[in-house]
Amino acid sequence: MKRTESLAAHALLAIARQRSGFDAERCRLVLEHLDTSAAVHTAIHQALAPHRLSELQFAVLVVLFSLDPDPIGSADLAMHTAVSRSAITEALDHLEKRTFVTRTRDTHDRRMIYVRLAAAGRKAVEPATLGFLQAVQSITRLIDTKVRQDLFTGCALLQEGAITTQS
Repeated sequence: MKRTESLAAHALLAIARQRSGFDAERCRLVLEHLDTSAAVHTAIHQALAPHRLSELQFAVLVVLFSLDPDPIGSADLAMHTAVSRSAITEALDHLEKRTFVTRTRDTHDRRMIYVRLAAAGRKAVEPATLGFLQAVQSITRLIDTKVRQDLFTGCALLQEGAITTQS
């Protein structure tokens, strides 16, 4: 069931219609966006599932592939994948168990850990990337260029509204 079809959504929309200062269509827009985000997330998750990769593990492999053969520090890897250091450590643990990556301590600064794409990771990243890109093509197949530009604008405005609401 979609969020917009739930009793909670119907109640929120009714309350927004009844109370002054609230716009039910804005509420519906956010609920629709949440449904869309969930559907896209599910499709991406399904595209990565045959490769047994989470979104973060896939992102790590893509970053390492783009830098290969150069290593990257795990803190920088966290920054480039927009997650915390602890999340990167967990993702690297899984990838290292599958021999997709190697971690090496810096000989001069033991606090620094460098990550490299291993041969198995090089072999795994291409089919996973193709699966991801095929899913993206399928997800967006109904969206023409004009609508795409409107969606970019709308998403940017929703993000800005969400960010400024948080502060």
